[in-house]
This record gives sequence, C-alpha cells and structure tokens, in this order.
Amino acid sequence: MGNKIEALHILVVDDERDIREGSQRILSRMGFQVSMASRGDEALKMLAEVPAAIMLLDLKMPGMDGMEVLTRVHKMDAEILVVVITGYATVETAIQAMKQGAYDFIPKPFEPDQLRIIINRAAEKIRLKTEAQKLAREQHRTLLDLAMEKSRIRTVIESLPNGVVVTNNAGQVALMNPAFKHLMGLSNEFEFGQPIDAYIKDPGLCELIMDISKGKHIGHRRKKPVPGGRRESRRYHRHKSSRPPEI
Repeated sequence: MGNKIEALHILVVDDERDIREGSQRILSRMGFQVSMASRGDEALKMLAEVPAAIMLLDLKMPGMDGMEVLTRVHKMDAEILVVVITGYATVETAIQAMKQGAYDFIPKPFEPDQLRIIINRAAEKIRLKTEAQKLAREQHRTLLDLAMEKSRIRTVIESLPNGVVVTNNAGQVALMNPAFKHLMGLSNEFEFGQPIDAYIKDPGLCELIMDISKGKHIGHRRKKPVPGGRRESRRYHRHKSSRPPEI
C-alpha cells in the first residue's frame, strides 16, 4: 500500500455530522490523518485523489448507499480496509457487508473505545502486511545477490587455466571447468551431479577429494601428496598434472 502506510490515512464517510466530527477527533488524537465525506459519491472522488488505508463507512446514506460504495471502493483498491457502521439494521446486514469484502463492522451509536479498538486492529493488520511485504522484497533481493555471486564465481572458475572441480559434502560434482574436463579426457556434454569416482579413476585422488569434501585437511598448511604428484587443498580441487589420469 506504499506511502499511505507511512502516514496512515483514514476516510470517514457518514451523512451524520456528529458521527463524522466525533470520529475525526478520536482518530486524530490517535495520530491518524483523517478526511471526512458526507456522501458516497463524494467519498469515491476523494479516494481517487488521496488514497486511504482505512475507510469508516456508514451503510445507510442518502443517494449511493454504503453497500454500493463498498463494492466500488474494492474495485478501486482491494487493499483498503473498510469498517462499516451499522446503526439501523441487524447483524445480518453487517455479515452481508463482510461477505462483500468489509474488514469489520461497528454498531451505531458507538463508544470511543469501541472505535479505537477496531481501528487499532485494522492498523496492526496493515502494519504486519507491510512488514511481510518488506521481508519478501529483502529475501528476493538476497536471492538475486546470491545468484549474481554464484555467477561471478562460476565465471572465474571457468576461466582458470588449471583444472578445477567443485563438489558438495557428499563428494558429488557440482562444477568442473574446461581445463579439468581436458585433463580428465571428458567431453563437454558430460553431466554434473555424479560422485567424483565417476569422473576420476584414480582411487587415491578420489579418496582425498572425498575427505576434503567432508571437511578434512581444511586449514592444514601442508598439502598432502597423492599418487601422480598432484596436490589437493580445499573443496576447489586443482589438477596441475600435464598428463590426465587413466579413465
């Protein structure tokens, strides 16, 4: 709902002056911005010019009645919370209004505390929804940043002259660069996701890579030699041998 939540705006629509002005005094003291309209068509014109977060709407007014105003309001902005005022009818009327999208209802005449409770509840609903939307945007931005970082890392690995293979904790290959494929004699169509021994037939090298994938040898300054003179460190495994092992 954007900027209208930062300074919450409430539109009071009632043909009775005492109800309009009394509601305006109560809500203004609560810190809300309050506008008033005495007719349904006037309220719709005001809403088109200045969006509101909450509408306090009398169902029984001359001209356009509250039910029609409610329908048109939700066509304009489905996020507006409409609290209907039911001073003339039964509970069934309020239920019908809520089926048409009203947030809540308040009987007329009402006490100031009744109005405060309902409006505070509506404001809290808006606050929670706004916070959830903010968190969703931040999560989406984080995922985009992560995807961008992965893309940069992949580009660097792909361009390295030494063979590099990246595995997960289970030793499954997640990435291999062209130099690694060349050293291993693998075609470019060879798919990722298989255990390391599906790509490398050297048991000693496979065992070392599996150990590193599980966190062993991490932080050791000295690199453990393996058959063929190759050395391994970390989970980004570099293969510098000019001769590929037997496949």
